[in-house]
Amino acid sequence: MNTDLSRSPLARQLAWFIRLRWIAGLFVLIAGATDRLTLRYYPHSTGLLAIGACILAYNVAMLAILRNSQDRGKPLLRLAVLQMALDLLCVSFIVGWTGGIHSPVLTLIVLHMVFASLLFPQLLAYLSSLAAMAMLVSALAVTGQLPAQLPDVLSLAGLMLTLILTVTLTSRITRDLRRKRRRLLRQNRRIRALARSLQRHQRAMVRQEKMVAMGQMATGVAHEITNPLASMDSLLQLAQRNPDRMNAEFVTKLRDQVARINATIHQMRSLAHPAPGDKQQVPLNDLVTQAVEMARMDSRARRIGIQKELAGDVGLVAVQPQAIMQVIINLLLNALDATAEVQSPQLIVRTRRSEAGYHIEVADNGSGIQPHHMNRVFEPFFTTKPVGKGTGLGLSISFNLIRRQNGQIDVTSTPGVGTTFSIQLPCIADASGIAPADLPPAGDGIAALRGRS
Repeated sequence: MNTDLSRSPLARQLAWFIRLRWIAGLFVLIAGATDRLTLRYYPHSTGLLAIGACILAYNVAMLAILRNSQDRGKPLLRLAVLQMALDLLCVSFIVGWTGGIHSPVLTLIVLHMVFASLLFPQLLAYLSSLAAMAMLVSALAVTGQLPAQLPDVLSLAGLMLTLILTVTLTSRITRDLRRKRRRLLRQNRRIRALARSLQRHQRAMVRQEKMVAMGQMATGVAHEITNPLASMDSLLQLAQRNPDRMNAEFVTKLRDQVARINATIHQMRSLAHPAPGDKQQVPLNDLVTQAVEMARMDSRARRIGIQKELAGDVGLVAVQPQAIMQVIINLLLNALDATAEVQSPQLIVRTRRSEAGYHIEVADNGSGIQPHHMNRVFEPFFTTKPVGKGTGLGLSISFNLIRRQNGQIDVTSTPGVGTTFSIQLPCIADASGIAPADLPPAGDGIAALRGRS
């Protein structure tokens, strides 16, 4: 059984209508009982009691029908028509039994025309006003309250005109509101589609930036793989010439070279793979060391050298490891670009601890950033590199990746002196080197790095 009363606008309005009817039915019951027991003002108080009971009874039936009905337009519309007809019939008899054209509940018919304009199409709402007039006149005739005096006849005519005007004005307002609602729904759908498209493009840009970094390190990667292969080839040639020299030490050397190639491939695969959604608790210094090792594959890093100054009191951070590594590698490659024309280049990576958390600093003595460019450093597609040398996305992506780790990234620079990028991350543990068991441990790449260090 479907108990969801909020499936469509019409279903929601019918559910609201049913909730109001509970109040109306109880009010009629209480008014009828009060008049019968104490006031004795109206001669038909028993009839009021009966109508109040009828209202509550068919309201129970309407609620059951609505809960079991399919969320389709025609069945719901027929249910709305039935409810409106029963309500108007009850109100008409209440009016006839409580003073006719002078009844204090006469305005309830006008209120139902507002409901009709909300529930029905415009033509059906006008037909409801005609039906309300017919029911009211019939009830007045049955109860002997049909107006005979001219003022009362004019009052009844004015009421009929009021019903038509109420439908006209309410339908106009309702139509405008529905039109605006449909427009808002269309805009919301377009916004959600744009948001999904932007997320896809952002993920694509992150992957592209990783590919750019890998392309810059391609020569170093080739060197990292070629050297072990050359060593293995030399060992195999030696074994081919002197088979008797094959021993455990010989095999160990071959396996060491294979492990070296595997480690390089694993590092590049980790960088190219999209960052996982789950955060892990990892030692920050290990992340920095692994990122530096990967950046050293760039041939320029061999000329410059990357100094590490890692503080011993820096412990665990809860982050996406690949995201942090990507940011550090991007900052290191930018620093290599900035120091390309410096005679005595220096590139330092530091970690330190403060009351605010853990810090990673990438400092160089390169060309620096001009003051009028400082406010645009993290803007997408902004770059001071020559055309074809930079996408202008690296720092923007790095900024967003750090924000997702609940951190922040800042930059200070002096033209001709150098630049320092500082990353701040929240700390979660002291420098114990042991990851708590309630979060995933460090990945295989960091474990392999620990084994090599």
